[in-house]
Amino acid sequence: MISGNIASDLYRRSVEVPDRVGLIFEDGRSLTFAQWEERAAKCAGVLAFDLGVKRGDRVALYLQNSIDLASLLFSCWKIGAVPITLSVMYNTEEVESALRKTGAVAIVTHSNHVRNILESKSIFVNNSKMKVVVANNVDGTSDDLDPTTSCVSLESLLSTAVPVHEMIEPEADDEGTILFTGGTTGLPKAVTVTHSGTRSSLSTLAKASKRGLEGPYPAVDEGVTPNLLALPLFHSGGQQALLFALYVGRSLVLMERFRVQILSALVEKYKIDNLFLMPTMLYDIVHAKDRIELASVRSVLIAGQALDPNLKQEFETNWSIPIFSNYGSTEIGHVAGWTSSDLKAKRWKPGPVGRIYDGVVVEIRDEEGSAVAVGQSGEIWVKASLSKGYIDEADGNPGELVVDGWVGSGDIGYVDDNRLLYLVGRKRDMIKTGGFQVWPQEIELVLRTHALVADVAVVGIEDPRMGEIPKAFVVLDERVGTDSSQLASELIELCRSRLAHYKCIREVEVIANLPRSEAGKVQRGELANRSRN
Repeated sequence: MISGNIASDLYRRSVEVPDRVGLIFEDGRSLTFAQWEERAAKCAGVLAFDLGVKRGDRVALYLQNSIDLASLLFSCWKIGAVPITLSVMYNTEEVESALRKTGAVAIVTHSNHVRNILESKSIFVNNSKMKVVVANNVDGTSDDLDPTTSCVSLESLLSTAVPVHEMIEPEADDEGTILFTGGTTGLPKAVTVTHSGTRSSLSTLAKASKRGLEGPYPAVDEGVTPNLLALPLFHSGGQQALLFALYVGRSLVLMERFRVQILSALVEKYKIDNLFLMPTMLYDIVHAKDRIELASVRSVLIAGQALDPNLKQEFETNWSIPIFSNYGSTEIGHVAGWTSSDLKAKRWKPGPVGRIYDGVVVEIRDEEGSAVAVGQSGEIWVKASLSKGYIDEADGNPGELVVDGWVGSGDIGYVDDNRLLYLVGRKRDMIKTGGFQVWPQEIELVLRTHALVADVAVVGIEDPRMGEIPKAFVVLDERVGTDSSQLASELIELCRSRLAHYKCIREVEVIANLPRSEAGKVQRGELANRSRN
């Protein structure tokens, strides 16, 4: 297992190429690597000396993508504090749940969130009032604080901060970050990941992208263009994208949030040569009113969930840019994927999500927990290296996730003789109808071939005879038309012509948009509840 502090790569680049621009915000504000490290060091001083944060303490960061958030993450890691990254889309209930589970001693947020925090029942941790710090807005400006709030301004504290340049050396199982998974039902789960596991996960992906070459890697040549970070930093994919750029020695352009036109402008301005996106972002690019220019982009990496093959084909046909997949999650890290070297070596093939990365140990298990033979389907289990576990709401300690050194993905799939990994579906999404098992993704692939279907999700709804029956929720492709009067009968007939009878949908409902989590995953539970009401 790779050791070292998560913050070490920022410090390393600040020494190696101090005057090179390391971080550029979407509005043009920028920091050199040395300035970025210095701001992180000053933020670490604020945490340690002004707020009394100690090694092992948890600090909540309830912030939009910003220069402050990109600095505060590293300040926490430097002193051994554990950043808890909260989605800015969380409502009061979700924020309270997150703070209650994790026991943060301090929270840094923007001014528009302060009132919700102060009114939260979770403002008290172990009978002590949690410290609330207000960071600048994403545009770099600050609001005047209401003196009755008892909050303090981050900029004010930074003006007199004593920087902390030293980094703690974490133990093998020291907490590094607490991330929240955007599950399909219920409140998000808190996952605690370690410094060593995070570094190991970065190493796995870097070796795959660099054709097996081991790190550490020097900073790239100065003429190499920066990476673009379009994902939120409260998401594991966003944090991995941030850390990966530093790990391989590249600068970063940071988006406040994903917007198609802003992405297009930044790609053109900075000659971005690769994109890391979630499927929903690719969907927005393909369905944008005006064509998005991506002339400098040579490849797109997709992660977060399975990609609609029709969407993939449409993008690759219209933009002539190959799409590669990366399979993994907050709990299991990077597991399998395709790279440009696979394409050049003609190893790529349609169907699998990718080749299992070197050093990653995968086992396919049946419902009894026994390993199955090559080519047989079952739940994908991965030898644990990243996660310590879920945070239990009762006592704030890691809950059951890692079992005898293994983590179950919740995905059903199989591996062939060449270590290629295929996905079948999500374990919890399976529909049981009349004693048969049906995977929604198989039905969705068929439904997406209909010209009017822009997006679709299939869920099981209760049926007194069959137990469950498949129902399709469809978003219309308005580029083709909006007349859906015959759509239900056409889709049901399409299924009957392509699938076994028990897999066929029985109902169709047209909706404006599919409900999705901040990670872009369809909220199937919400759709199922909609059918019950």
